[in-house]
Amino acid sequence: MKLFKLISILTIFILTACGSEEAAEQNNSVADKPNRDCSLTMGWESRAPYQFERNGEIVGIDIQVFKQAADSINCDVKFVEKPWTQLLTDLENGEVDVLAGATVTPDREEFANFSAPYRDESFTLFIRSSNSYNGNTLSGFLSRSQKVGITSDYFYGKEVYELMNHPQYSGLFIDSKSGEQSFFNILYSEIDGVLADPVEGQYILKRKRLDDKIKASNVHLPSDSVAFMFSKASIQGEQLEQLQKTIKDMVDNQKIQQMIAKF
Repeated sequence: MKLFKLISILTIFILTACGSEEAAEQNNSVADKPNRDCSLTMGWESRAPYQFERNGEIVGIDIQVFKQAADSINCDVKFVEKPWTQLLTDLENGEVDVLAGATVTPDREEFANFSAPYRDESFTLFIRSSNSYNGNTLSGFLSRSQKVGITSDYFYGKEVYELMNHPQYSGLFIDSKSGEQSFFNILYSEIDGVLADPVEGQYILKRKRLDDKIKASNVHLPSDSVAFMFSKASIQGEQLEQLQKTIKDMVDNQKIQQMIAKF
């Protein structure tokens, strides 16, 4: 009986000591984590390899660039995922601080400031592998009464804008909440093609193993520069200027091109 009590006491002592060590490690971890001066909310939607979730973490080219910019002003970055249309509204209202991959337009400049352009974004028409269209114009594709998937409130450039408002073609553009969903809509025969950034499109085909079912067509639309978009309602003054400066420095030093090349 005495031996049993001795073993019990030793067991309790060991467990207590281990618990104390774990608590100390946790406290040290918290203590070692530097305090941040602010927290910024970045809106995102799944657009691999620019913005996407991997193993529970939000990653991608756009995410990596902005995290480095936020570090320059000692800010944490929180993420909120919503459709692009809703994110634009939230940014206008100051509920979201920043969006990535945005084209500068007069309407957006009313409620947002922009960084220097940090990458170019063009669009390619992706179609079903069995589709026989081999032309190089979007109007030619539409003239065959074939439907094209687009993402709501994306800016695809002047050529697409004019076709979207053309009485003959306007009904052939089908909105979707995300570009990735549009790729599956091709397989479901809801649409015949989808306009997507070529890097994003090829990434989706590879990741979803769709490259034997969907292909890039010969339709390539001119590229346009995109920037980070900052809410005028929530980011101003020195904070805004430092974020803009850091992003411009990364562009000038080719750091962003190096990130893109890795993908």
